Parts: sequence; C-alpha cells; structure tokens
Amino acid sequence: MSDKTFDQLLVEALPRLRGYAISLTGNRALADDLLQEAAMRALAARTQFTMGTNFNAWMYRILRNEFVSWMRKPSRRVVPIDQLPEALLSRAAVQENQILVRELGQALAKLPRAQREALVLICGSGLSYEEAASVLGCTVGTVKSRVFRARAQVEAFVTGIPNPHTAKRPVSDREGKKVSRQPVP
Repeated sequence: MSDKTFDQLLVEALPRLRGYAISLTGNRALADDLLQEAAMRALAARTQFTMGTNFNAWMYRILRNEFVSWMRKPSRRVVPIDQLPEALLSRAAVQENQILVRELGQALAKLPRAQREALVLICGSGLSYEEAASVLGCTVGTVKSRVFRARAQVEAFVTGIPNPHTAKRPVSDREGKKVSRQPVP
C-alpha cells in the first residue's frame, strides 16, 4: 500500500467525518478535536487497513469508538463564561432557514442515540446501509428500521403533527375489540 493512497483516502473522508463528529458531540470545537484524535489513530493504525476494503466504514468506526471513549472519560475542561469571546454570546438576526436548522438540530437531539447515529450516517454522511451497519455493528435491517423511525420522529418534531408510524396503536383482543392499555385494578 502506498502512503499517498492512504493519505488521499483520509483527506477525502475528513469533511464527511467532521459532519458525523458534529452530530455526535453537538459542538464544532469538540467535533474538530474528536476528528483530530480519530485521524491520528487511523494514521497510527494505517498498517492494519487493508487496501480494497471499505476505508470510509473503517474511519467511521474509529471515529465512533473514539467518541465512546471520550464519553467514558471525565468531563472536558470548562471555560468560564467571562473568558469567552463576545462574538460567541451574541447572535445575528435569525432568519427562517436558521430557525429550521435549529429545529432540526433540536429534533435530532431528541432522538434515541441509535436512531440519531443511523440517520446521520445514512442521510448526513451518505453511507450505504451496508456501510452504516458495519460502522454501528448491527444488521442492515436494523439500520433501515432505525432510519425509518428517526425520519418519522424528526418529521413529527419539526411539523408538530404526530406521525402514525411512531404513535402507539391501541391494543386489540382476539375478537378485534380495542382494549385499554392500562392495567385493571
């Protein structure tokens, strides 16, 4: 394997990996740190990568594992608010597309982690279902199910309209009569 080919693959993957890192951390600065750590791990393990296999899935797995390791570590250093630049504390006028982006971010944050990861890998990073399954360590069917449910829940969060696919359906007895879900006293 030539180092140049590996380096090219890594450089090409960085923008998509950064997007995934942002979705995991919810913070651009932490995402950049996470991405840097993952890239350093990949460079250190470059001899373990087999050319001809899926480089993107390999990198996403490294990034995700690095994130899990970060989550197990004690909290990161906190910067006091009076040391933050004023530009971080003020905002420009919010326009309609910015509101939608914020609502989408809030909707993504409300999703269960497994659904959010699957949705970001498929829709945000453009991975195939097979690649996402490899990254997440589950079956393709599980990824498809998570993405379907995540899309339905995001739509319900953003529009405010309950989605029939995510709403609880009434339970029926053997004759087809609706039964209360609450236990009988």
